[in-house]
Amino acid sequence: MKLLTMFLLLACCGAALAQDAGYAARSTELKQEPFSDSAGAGTLPERTQVKIVLRQGGWLKVESAAGSGWVRLLSIRTGSTEGTGGDSGLKQLFNVARSGTSGTAVATGVRGLDKEQIQNAQPNTAELERMARFAASRSDAERFAGGARLAEQPIDYLSAPAVEAPSNSVNP
Repeated sequence: MKLLTMFLLLACCGAALAQDAGYAARSTELKQEPFSDSAGAGTLPERTQVKIVLRQGGWLKVESAAGSGWVRLLSIRTGSTEGTGGDSGLKQLFNVARSGTSGTAVATGVRGLDKEQIQNAQPNTAELERMARFAASRSDAERFAGGARLAEQPIDYLSAPAVEAPSNSVNP
C-alpha cells in the first residue's frame, strides 16, 4: 500500500514539474532577454517545437533544437503541431462556415505589479534621460509640420502642474 501511495505521489509531482510544450506560430526572433530591444539569440522558424521553460509578463523563455531564448507570448501556441494543418486546412474552412471565425481564440494577459514590487520600485534615470531625448520643442514640431505640408491644428501644449507648498499650520 505504501508503495502504491508513493508511486501516485511521484506521478502527481512529476506532472506538476513537467514543462509545457508548444510550437512557433510564425517565424520569430529569439531574444537574449525578455525585452524588445534585447540582443537577438537566433531565429525560431515557424512550426518549430519548443519547450516552454519560463513565463515573464508577455514573454516566454523557450528551448528548442533551433536554440533557446525569449519570444513574445503570442508567437507560441501550446500543444503539438500535429493536426493543426495551418490556416488553409479543411477544418479551418468548416470553423469559419460554422462560427464566422477561424474557431481559434488567443487570449493573453500580463500580470501587474504586486505590493512589494511597487514599494521597492526604483527610478531608472538612464531611461528617463533617454525618453527625454524624444521630446520635440514647439519650433521643432512646427518645422516638421511645415516640411510635411501638414495643416495647423489649434492644440495647446500642456502646462506644468502647479506644485503646492506644504502646509505647516494646524487647523483648530
